[in-house]
Formats: sequence, structure tokens, C-alpha cells
Amino acid sequence: MKKTFKILTIIGSPHDVKSNTRALIEDFVEEISQKGLELEHEIISLGRKKIDPCRGCWNCTYERPCPINDDLTELKSKMIDCDMLILGSPVYTNQVTAQMKAFFDRLFTWCHIYPLLGKYSLSAVTTGNDGQKETAAFLEKMLATYGTMSFGSIKSMGAFTSGFFPWRNEARKKNKKLAQKVANTILEKKIPPPRKIQRSIFKVMKNKMSGIHTINCMKYGVPAGQPNPLKAKVKLINYLFRKMNISDKQIEKMAGYLPFELSWWRDRNWLGAKSLKQIMNQPVPNEFDVKKRLLQL
Repeated sequence: MKKTFKILTIIGSPHDVKSNTRALIEDFVEEISQKGLELEHEIISLGRKKIDPCRGCWNCTYERPCPINDDLTELKSKMIDCDMLILGSPVYTNQVTAQMKAFFDRLFTWCHIYPLLGKYSLSAVTTGNDGQKETAAFLEKMLATYGTMSFGSIKSMGAFTSGFFPWRNEARKKNKKLAQKVANTILEKKIPPPRKIQRSIFKVMKNKMSGIHTINCMKYGVPAGQPNPLKAKVKLINYLFRKMNISDKQIEKMAGYLPFELSWWRDRNWLGAKSLKQIMNQPVPNEFDVKKRLLQL
């Protein structure tokens, strides 16, 4: 039986059916479907959901439940289950909307663990006249951080107020070629190669997690099945600790930093990986339940 391809769109607009960003995305997805791809498309407007701002309690990274009771778990579940994620936002003062920013802030731990690794993605931005480049770049960075393989961003000016989008037809014509590329790539089951921003993010995350792993091992020993920290890194960290007069109490705190994220990297056997492509090619361990871990917080 042929599997229906699931596209999930999350837009930061406070509007819903009158959203110009929604209109831009609906036209694009319709173009994709006309290329022979059997799909389901669900659109969620954050303006119609309850997503409270992050309180900065750090419960999530310490594997404790978030104290906020709202619609985030529902959205997380849909993101995990979809085949392609589209993130869209109108430009509000040269950036994404407050609703979209609150949504990203609440997914704090997701920025460190590639929770949607290998999924297809796309970003979309509408604006009256400017700010689309900065906003699109931010959305693309978030998609890269989550581990998705993005086809890029569709953008349009001339979306002046909700429900008033006189440049809509021009935008649709402009995006036809990309829609064809997206459909062909999905139908052929190809994966777009990692982009420059993703390679950069991988280096940052790898250094961060291997550093935390090193300090943790220095304090508690190397867990079974995990790589030994590099001797040069241990030597360097010890030197810095002495130089900065770091106390044992401070070292203990650093050794317990980001425990949720560190256990994710350890249990996925990523600490020894040299590239994003390498971890994408690694199968998920049988005992590792991605969805359960992501929804427990």
C-alpha cells in the first residue's frame, strides 16, 4: 500500500485562514501535489494555539517535565510524525512573529539533538516590502538546527495586510520550478545534501557535547560503551580549571550540564561522529524510542 506523504505547516501568524503566509504555502503545496505526489497537508496557525513563553527554568534539559501546560506537546508530536515540515512567518519588525519566537524558545533542548534528523523541510516568509531575507535566514537556521534537509525558502513581498496579497499569483508562478524540484526529490526518495550552515552547526554541537562528555567523565568516569575523552582535551580542561580557579563544586555543576542532551548523544553513539552525514547514516538503536524521549519533557 502506497504511503501518503505527510506535510505539516506551522505558521507564526496570529491569523489563520486570512494569513498571507498560509496562502503562499497553500499554493506551493498545491503545485507539489499536481506533480504526482500523494500527500496530506495540515496547517497549524500558532495564533490559534496556546504556546506560552519559556520561563527559563531549565527543567527540560534536566529531564524534568515542563511546568507549562499548553499546546506544545501536541505540536511536537505532529512534527515528529510528519515527513516534511514547513515553517512560515510573516515579517514583524524585521523578524519572525512573537508567536513563532515563543515556539522556538520552548523547543530549547531540540537545538542540541537533531530531533527531526533527515526529514524534508521548507521555510516561507511574506512581507509588505522588506525584512524577508533576515526572517527567512532565521527560519532556515532553526530548520538546520533540528536536523531537517531544507529545500530553501519561498518568499514574497506585496503581502501588505492579512487577506490582502495582490502579489500572490506572481509568487505562485515564481515558485513553480522549486515545487517541481521538491516533488521530484521526494518521489525519487532522495535527500538534499547537508548545507554549509548545517556543517557549521554540527561542529558547534559536536564540540559542545564532547566537551560536556569530557568533564562528566573526568568527574564520574567513562560510562560503558562510550568513547574515552581525548587526552589532549582532558589536559587542556584541567589547565583551564586551575588557571581560572574553578572549584570542585563548580566542576560538579559543569559535569551535570545538559544531561538530557548528553544522554541523547551518548545513546545514539554520536560522540565519535565526524560529520552530520555520518550520524544521518547511523540507524537508530533498537532500544532508543525517539518519540517517547522527545515527548517526555
